[in-house]
Amino acid sequence: MNKDIDTMMSACEGRYPTRAEQAILRAWAGRFDQRLAAIEEIRECEDKIVTQTVDEVLRNYPDFERRFKGGRQTCIRDETLVLRFCAQALLREDMHYLESGLLVWLSTILRGVGFAPKFIAYTYGVMIQSADRELSPGVAELLRPYLQRVVAVLGADTGAKEST
Repeated sequence: MNKDIDTMMSACEGRYPTRAEQAILRAWAGRFDQRLAAIEEIRECEDKIVTQTVDEVLRNYPDFERRFKGGRQTCIRDETLVLRFCAQALLREDMHYLESGLLVWLSTILRGVGFAPKFIAYTYGVMIQSADRELSPGVAELLRPYLQRVVAVLGADTGAKEST
């Protein structure tokens, strides 16, 4: 559930929601069908989005597969995971879910492996472009803020010396 909605519902325990709280719930619920349709479209386009992204990244970093055993499969796995978490965050309308559920952990992993923030930002920037190509404009627009947050968090320069 959306963190803000969950917090509000917890605040309502033992009482009825106020009219203002009811309006917030109605607005959130009123967009639910649109969000469900969006994640269905994302699911249908997932393979194309991920494959295009991985292909372009590996084309621009030709030594990646040589340097990282199983690099292509790892990229496909990670980018699929990111896309799915972004879709779930979209469904929930909850950026916090994306950050706490995936990005904090994944950032640690990617930094530990030694990926440079520039490489990470490039990779997920390519995913935004792939999603824009494959998804309808409305769905791409709904998904974009979540993918942009991935770029911002995972591509943040922490000042550490890194490779790739």
